Amino acid sequence: MAKTDRDNFLSHASARASALRDHIFSLPADEFRDKPWKLVGAIEDFARTSELPMTIQASKVGVIRGAMAAMDPTPRLVLEFGTFVGSSALAWGATLRDFHGNAGGGDSGLRVFTFEADQQVAQIARDLVELAGLEELVLVLDGKGSASVRQLHDEGLVGEGKVDMVFLDHWEECYLPDLRLCEELKLFHKGSVVIADNTDFPGAPAYVDYVKKGGSGESGAVRYQSQSVDASDTNLAKIVEISKVIEI
Repeated sequence: MAKTDRDNFLSHASARASALRDHIFSLPADEFRDKPWKLVGAIEDFARTSELPMTIQASKVGVIRGAMAAMDPTPRLVLEFGTFVGSSALAWGATLRDFHGNAGGGDSGLRVFTFEADQQVAQIARDLVELAGLEELVLVLDGKGSASVRQLHDEGLVGEGKVDMVFLDHWEECYLPDLRLCEELKLFHKGSVVIADNTDFPGAPAYVDYVKKGGSGESGAVRYQSQSVDASDTNLAKIVEISKVIEI
């Protein structure tokens, strides 16, 4: 996407994000207080009827939730690259809460760290996370994901071998560099899962090639087993790539 086209798209997306916030907060707060799945559904309804881009579909949530449920041990720490209004971050937070009960924050180890470059949109996501009662579990960080991950690592908040799942849903050309950063910081353990959205459209060919061949192939490097899963009922952006770490 050309820079001008991308800027125009982001301006439109930001305006629609503000419209979503106005809509949600025009409704009684009790509809969503401590009901994250209901809020996820309301965001999807708004996206479908009011031209809100970059939100996750329920069909994809179901596939990814199934992948999380199949993990052993059950995931506790998730990194998400690409927050936007927080619909997917809410889903992962709600999933962790479903798996582990209402534990979250403090020393529980349950965390979704999610990264959003647009400060205004990041605040909208935080407002929605707080409305859903997940603010102790889902933390929205302003700025590029790569810088945020380095900061979390440097501060000891994301340690070596502690990341159970990474969800990539931002600019597709960043997928592979951000995956390689996670490898560099040694964040994965055997059984960690990396899930990338929109790998068919707009597409992330360099990333898909990398995980399909199992990783870099370098001695001592992370190795992956990867599958492309049709997870959508739309004609575009149907595929999520689910890659499991099989060797560290």
